[in-house]
Formats: sequence, structure tokens, C-alpha cells
Amino acid sequence: MRVPFAELQQRVRGHFEGLGLSPQHAAQITEVILEAELEGNAGHGLSRIAQYTGQIQAGGLKARPELRLERIRPSLALLYADGAPGPVAGLRAVQELAPLAKEQGCATLAVRGAGHSGVLSAYVGRLAAQGLVGLAFANTPPAIAPGPVLGTNPIALGAPAEPEPIIVDTSVSVVARGKIINAAKRNAPIPEGWALDKQGNPTTDAKAALEGSLLPIGGGKGFALAVLVELLAGALAGEVLSSELPLPWAPAEQAAKPGLLLVAFDPVGFGGGYKAKAAQLVAALEAAGARIPGARRAALRAKAIQEGVLINELLLEELVKLGIDLKGGTA
Repeated sequence: MRVPFAELQQRVRGHFEGLGLSPQHAAQITEVILEAELEGNAGHGLSRIAQYTGQIQAGGLKARPELRLERIRPSLALLYADGAPGPVAGLRAVQELAPLAKEQGCATLAVRGAGHSGVLSAYVGRLAAQGLVGLAFANTPPAIAPGPVLGTNPIALGAPAEPEPIIVDTSVSVVARGKIINAAKRNAPIPEGWALDKQGNPTTDAKAALEGSLLPIGGGKGFALAVLVELLAGALAGEVLSSELPLPWAPAEQAAKPGLLLVAFDPVGFGGGYKAKAAQLVAALEAAGARIPGARRAALRAKAIQEGVLINELLLEELVKLGIDLKGGTA
């Protein structure tokens, strides 16, 4: 079923307001969820509503958190999120970081005590839209081999460019666990090379993969990147390691509260050559026939807003059970 974007936005926002979130926070969590869905990142889109709902209802996340910002140094701040849903804390972090980076030339903000933040592209993209080069790092519950000890530990970049910002958002696993969770819900197989079962054998069974571990990109190089993110987002920003975070299917009252680290640079402070060099890079990539990171996301988002959001029957049924009835959409 294809559902008009405005209707979907209204229904999801109303759902979160019904859970006790303020209108502002309900709008923020809706914004990040729908952005992921529209841009083709279904593992962080509408399918996450059930998880967030259960965590809020069970008290694992707070519907009315009292977020507190503490400026530690001129270019360093900590956001104590008080159990806020991740997108609420993430968008507040962007709001606080952008002016700080423009004031100082570069700045860093660490988020502690928030839930799953969703797509990191949502945060670096908003920094890029304000003329800043943004980086984001987040640790996640243990997922990748060996162990698992480390999470899929995503890393993201948002950089101003024309006609669209360059957006890089990737986990250090071959695939995000959200895609495997979605496959498990549908009883669908996963491709070879994504995961191992709990005995350490390659598997195409999504449920066996969730009980086992995911493979890192590039083998040892991906694992090393996971360590890098773990130190930045976990040990430094969140003061919590992946191994200490509850898994996504843990009891809802045990919602994971990983670390999130955002860094922003103001190109103006680096001399003024950035815009020309970014344009030169885009031109060179296009001449080589390469896809510009972020271009596909932007195209998918524009198409979904214009034509409506395509939602499969299984997800529609899940949303109906949560009280979000979208049957009024057009087939």
C-alpha cells in the first residue's frame, strides 16, 4: 500500500503524542523515523516504531525526559539525555552543536543516556545543511564476529556540496542488524556472507544470524573500525561499551542507551577553499561514473514525498496493532 507522506507523518506523530511525548519530541522522533523510511533505510524506519513504543511504555525510555546540556570546554559539550528516545536527543545535539562549531571553528558534543538514535545520516545531514562538515559515531549492542563483543558501530559523514550534501552513513558490519531483524520477521533468507550462526558457521537463516554474529566489512579492517568507534562513542562519549548494552529484543524496560559522538567543522575557518574543492571532487566522481554518496537517498526521499510511501502488508499489520491504522492510504 502506498500512503501519502503527510498522512503517515500525522499518524506517527499522533501515536507518539499518545504515548505521552510532548508535541515537539513526538515530531522529532517521527521526523527521524520517516526520513530513514523514505530514504530506503527500512531497518531504521517504520519497523522501529514497535521497539520504541514498547520501551517508552515499559519505562525503558522516558516520554518526558529532562535533557541537560553541560559545556565542558569552549568547544566541548555533554548532553545528558535522561533516557530520552534517541532521535529526540540526536536532534537536540545538532541544535546545540551547530552554533558552537560556528563559534569555535570546530566542536564536539557527546550524548549520554539516550536510546537508539536511528540513522546517523539524520544528524550529519542537518549539520551539512547548515554549512558544516559533520561526523557521527555510535556504538550499539554486541553484534559482529568474533564474539560478538562489539556492535555494528555506525559511522557517518555529512558534508556541504552541490546539488545535495555528500552523506556517508555505514555500519562496520557487512549489513545493519535492522535488515536481518526485518528478514527474520518475514521468515525470509539473508544473502551468504552477511552472518554466522552461534556455532560460527556461515548462515542464510535470519533468525540463526540474530543468535550468532554479523560479519565485519573487510574482515580485520572492519573489526578495527568497530574498535575505533567503540572507543570514540562508547568509552569516550557514552561511558558504556557495546558489551554492556542490552540486545534489541531484550525486555523493553532494559532499553539500550548507547553513546553518540558528534563532531562538526566550519569550513570557513579552514580558509575558504572548501566549496571549490568539494565541487571538484563531485565533478571528478561523476566523470568516473561513480554514484555520489547521498544522491540516492535524496532521490528516494523526493519520490516518496511526491508519490507516497510504499508499506508492505506485514508492516501495515504491525502498525495497526500499535494503533496506527493506515488502511485509508491508496493502494
